[in-house]
Amino acid sequence: MEVDPGIGGDDLRAGASWRENDGRRETESDVLSTGTRSIGIHSERCASSSCLIYILRFQKKSCKCNRWLISLSAAFESDEFEKLFRKGVQCITAEEYKRIPEFRHREDALSSLFGRLLLRYAAQKFTGEEWKNIKFERTERGKPYVASPPDTKFGLNVSHQGDYVAFASSCTSKVGVDIMRLDKERNNKSADEYINSMAKSASPQELQTMRSQPTEAMKMTIFYRYWCLKEAILKATGQGILKNLDCLDFRIDKYDRYRPGCFVTSTTVLEDGVLQDQWIFEETFADTNHSAAVCKEKALPRECVFRKDPEAKIFFSISFATLLENAEILNPLPNNAADAFEDFSKKPKKAF
Repeated sequence: MEVDPGIGGDDLRAGASWRENDGRRETESDVLSTGTRSIGIHSERCASSSCLIYILRFQKKSCKCNRWLISLSAAFESDEFEKLFRKGVQCITAEEYKRIPEFRHREDALSSLFGRLLLRYAAQKFTGEEWKNIKFERTERGKPYVASPPDTKFGLNVSHQGDYVAFASSCTSKVGVDIMRLDKERNNKSADEYINSMAKSASPQELQTMRSQPTEAMKMTIFYRYWCLKEAILKATGQGILKNLDCLDFRIDKYDRYRPGCFVTSTTVLEDGVLQDQWIFEETFADTNHSAAVCKEKALPRECVFRKDPEAKIFFSISFATLLENAEILNPLPNNAADAFEDFSKKPKKAF
């Protein structure tokens, strides 16, 4: 669930199924989507034109599947946050920037910025195209896609809630990701009352599964699990929010060890009673308070490492600085964005 419909910190956190790549242990530019180090157009400095051609061909044929997370709290705590923010808001287009100042809270504005930077960073990384030449357009239902360079086959998607912005890409065009903060506050409602208030969004089987959990916390965890899955498939298909979410009936294995540290791929979905066997769902946690789901197509090209390497599916953390390492100024702002940062700093912070 995102605030913006348009679109790290410690070592391995307790139970988290993602890796810390910053601090020069292993940087994101060192690891491409194939897992091969230092073969990116910007991470390997090669003087010869033949080498450049080889790298570009490598990028076109290599796997484009990635899972990234960026932490808002880690970004805020950085000593370089102001410098990075002022550069970041100038490295997206004027149209992309337009909505960011409209957000009431700092976290929502920063999440929106991260989402737009993640899409552009990934498109530049996967294609080798210059930052300034990358262009995005939207489908009739508002899903962003890479319009330039043309004829790209990969898919990109972002989601943000709580402390994280999540990113997922796939070697095919249909991919969706959703991340949810496991909120404990429910307007003084019990778990059953909250689930009943959202009953129209769930199938009878889903409602039974949620209500049958032995504790309040487990009931809400399963509620957020279903919500993540529904958001992910709707974003993968590009349908947007359906009027009747209960037509999507997710079947989860009751023996799944669904908890921080898990990586679950056994879930299936029925739409209007018909099994939708073309999808794979990846379920995991960013940390103990954030669950995530990715929906992607089951049919993947031969070069996709996701067909062979389970480790490739784990979320990796990415830093604000990394997002901007190859970025170019697209939208120069007055006073080198000092005014933009001052306005941003005046926004209230969320209380969570």
